[in-house]
Amino acid sequence: LLAAAPGGAVRAAAQEMGRLEGALRDAAGAPVAGARVEAQLQGAAFQRGTTTDASGAYRLTGLPAGRYLVQVRLLGYATTEAALALGRGEARGHDFLLRVRALVIDTVTVTTRNPATISREDTEFATVVNEAAIRLLPMRPEVREVVALTPGARADGQVWGGATQQANNYQLDGISANHPGVGGDLVQPSLSWIESVEVRGLGAAAEHGNFQGGLVNLVTKSGGNRLEGGFRAAVDAASLTSTNLQQYDVASETDARYDVEGEVRGPIVRDRLFYYLAGQLVHRTDRVVNHLATREEFFAPDPVVALEARAFGKLSWAPARRDQVTLSGGYTDQRVDRFGATGYEEYDAYLRASAPTLFFSGLYRRLLGAGTAFEASAAGFTRDERRVPFLHDSVPGVVLYGEGDRPTYRSPAMRHRLAPSSLSAGASLAWEMRTGGLTHQFKAGGELSAGRWIHERIRNGGMTWRPDFGRYYHAFNHADTRTWGRGFVPVTFGGEVRLNTDVHNAAAYLQDHIDIGSRVSVSPGVRLGWWTGYLTPAGDVGPRFRAVRDRAWDPRLGLTVDLTGSNQLVLKGHWGRYHQGLFAQFYDRAEGGNVFQNEQLWYYFGMPESPWRTFGPRERDALALSGKLQLQEEFRQNQTGPVENYRQPYVDQLVVGLERQMGRWWKAELVYVNRRNANMVALVDRNAATNYTMWENVLVYDAAGEPVTYDGEQVVLRRMYLANYMLVDQLKTIAQRGTVGGLIFPPGMVLADTLRLTWDPDYVLTTVPEARRTFHQAQFVVRMGHPRHGGMASLVWTRLRGNLDNVSGYHESQLFAGPYVNPNQGVNADGWLANSSQLELKVWLYGALRWGFRGGLFTTQSMGDRVAPTYNLSSAYAYDDPEHGRFHPRLITSVAGQPVFVLPRGERAMPFRSVVDLHLERGVRQGRAEWTLTMDAFNVLGMSTPTRYNTAVNGAIGAGGGPSGGVEPEREFGAVRERVRPRSVRLGAAVRF
Repeated sequence: LLAAAPGGAVRAAAQEMGRLEGALRDAAGAPVAGARVEAQLQGAAFQRGTTTDASGAYRLTGLPAGRYLVQVRLLGYATTEAALALGRGEARGHDFLLRVRALVIDTVTVTTRNPATISREDTEFATVVNEAAIRLLPMRPEVREVVALTPGARADGQVWGGATQQANNYQLDGISANHPGVGGDLVQPSLSWIESVEVRGLGAAAEHGNFQGGLVNLVTKSGGNRLEGGFRAAVDAASLTSTNLQQYDVASETDARYDVEGEVRGPIVRDRLFYYLAGQLVHRTDRVVNHLATREEFFAPDPVVALEARAFGKLSWAPARRDQVTLSGGYTDQRVDRFGATGYEEYDAYLRASAPTLFFSGLYRRLLGAGTAFEASAAGFTRDERRVPFLHDSVPGVVLYGEGDRPTYRSPAMRHRLAPSSLSAGASLAWEMRTGGLTHQFKAGGELSAGRWIHERIRNGGMTWRPDFGRYYHAFNHADTRTWGRGFVPVTFGGEVRLNTDVHNAAAYLQDHIDIGSRVSVSPGVRLGWWTGYLTPAGDVGPRFRAVRDRAWDPRLGLTVDLTGSNQLVLKGHWGRYHQGLFAQFYDRAEGGNVFQNEQLWYYFGMPESPWRTFGPRERDALALSGKLQLQEEFRQNQTGPVENYRQPYVDQLVVGLERQMGRWWKAELVYVNRRNANMVALVDRNAATNYTMWENVLVYDAAGEPVTYDGEQVVLRRMYLANYMLVDQLKTIAQRGTVGGLIFPPGMVLADTLRLTWDPDYVLTTVPEARRTFHQAQFVVRMGHPRHGGMASLVWTRLRGNLDNVSGYHESQLFAGPYVNPNQGVNADGWLANSSQLELKVWLYGALRWGFRGGLFTTQSMGDRVAPTYNLSSAYAYDDPEHGRFHPRLITSVAGQPVFVLPRGERAMPFRSVVDLHLERGVRQGRAEWTLTMDAFNVLGMSTPTRYNTAVNGAIGAGGGPSGGVEPEREFGAVRERVRPRSVRLGAAVRF
């Protein structure tokens, strides 16, 4: 509307703006692409910048009259500048000649746009971490560590309140690289391959979508006309590493890490064809705390051993002055012995994991004319990850009876296959057009990705022995079945997953940017998305079918106002809708997929002659008929339903911020973000209100009749729901047999209640209006972008509340269908959501120091992370209604395993967390090469703050209690599952030329 509005004032204002354009050439006359051109209005803070295209052309529009200092910068070339005068409405051309400069390694060169410069070309508040920062900041060598530098982001991938990394859109060189099964990143490249990491999403234009958290784009390095390279080695030695682990922590930490890598880049054909090659090898050992009473060591004797190999190559080709072609590909693999070890394993009861991954991408750009460019890209990724037992998969595991992690012998319970793959393509066209005296900068395009996800979780040996030894732990011998119990042995069947899905994401978009006068810019845009998901039923019970499909619009509107007229104080506002990209976890509970299998706990009356003994399906059925096998509990995990009224989830986002320029190299931001999720998807039982009966204020006791407590308080379930089919069965059994065998009436019920109790599940996969997630965040950020120094300081306040902490309905519980099928999971579920600090301070700085040193610092101080105790329903415990009496344990089997919040979600706060990390290096020049020694010091304050707890309040091994007759300390509520990284030192050496 603003663009089309009549009125001479608007058109006249637009016509007063000038334009500067031209081209960059090197000494041989070849075009120079990727150079940064910035025009600074002298006597004011107004600045505009752009990057040259494949033909070396640049264009700066919307320039008020005045004298400008124009600078051109590119790594490997001498900085060039010119003073130019621009008249009102003048279009002026000026070409630049760039001369090669010897690479100065002992300074830090910023090769991307100065992050401390206000840009009116968009409404985004993005964070770009460049190559110099990645090199000089003390970080684990993981992309997530770089993402965590962003204000409001966390190292586990949660960005701006998104539901962990599954809510993000990950890209490699601007091309989709998302996991088609569970969301998140599919490829983990080496940080040394990365030229910059871009984290955007606040005020993102219509070309960006398929996320509710953030968009993370990894830009890989490229070759040029100059031969460059290097070799690096680093070691995290056990002798240089302390430990934060304590006796009852069920956690792991790195013991030692050895890392070697190299890279080389340069020309194949000067000015035409360039290459970049890199490789990396990593050997890592992790240690876990020992939790077997039969071993005396503090750490488990067998460490986790991982070997990682990575390779990457990239070709950049300029076949003509207007064309650019880029091809890249890589391979990564990680092989891990004792994958996922917890300290409870013995006698080769481990998994061996491998995850070979191949990826490739291609990009074509063509300059069609002044201000007009076309781009097309394609990429592919594939992985086949397998986690297999050390012994043959026909060997059943021996896992002691109880909740959570339990002592495990011979073989782990499950083996896994996780095989994601994806192909994606995209194209865009950017052009300028003047209408009504206004200049429009348009960008239109589309993208498509097709992914596949195979997930298998299969029980080794088809069953798992679960000996229950009561108080006689030290008499237990996994190889002697005579020590396994008191006349019967529990055994587990089922709990398997077989998933085969295909996922399609597609979109088309149109984005405009309009300068209205010298102070106001408007950025309207719209995006249309399509999402389709397919399922292939497990067990050959049917052909592949379409499970879900949706199409929706994402409108976007941005506004930028220069409040001072000199670009010193700019107001930015943006409203937009962002639909989440589709992945298989949204619809794996669609009816007909046959994906999930219930897990059953049986009692085998007798002693198996050998721990190798297994029961096939026919023998199991025969034993059940004879009474030697009796079903005790069934964890219901196979609920599915038809898809009705499916809508792809989205978040509505409002971003309002002020940017203040403070000199040439400093910028301050004050930003408010509001996000509200909608169309959240879950499996729903539309008859849940009549399928379950509720009791309030239920007290919980152990098998000995003692109250189950946490932090000195007895566990009280404010609400507990039991399935009506089990209640009716109990009442009818009493009517037929009386109270023989200890049967008792359900508390407060009589035989006549059988007439009113119903059980008629009506499952449907659909959007849930009752599901809520709301996010408010205020950020104060100061950025520095000096060529020799860089950094950022941010203070962020966050409020994240809701009743569903995911985008797909059941992610937080993994095994169960979620609160809209199992109402116990919805008890106390509304409150503060986890994985978010209410107040967080981050500071990171890097750059050149005195006496030839370079260094970096990163510190984070956070408080207000939330946690809530949960109780996992189990028939091994006793339950009491204070008004009507106790529940028979048989009634609990209908809801066994379901987690219940004991207190309102997030009622308790985790401790204040403070971490300080440092990096220091010193280089010595010898000819064209620089030899460098590096040192990283992590957690220099020596903090051991917990970052994750065991939230379950019932951790006893079983009816007989733990080895001492009570609860094992590592199973108690609040037992630590993860701490901040311990104080440690990493040493390294490198040579660069």
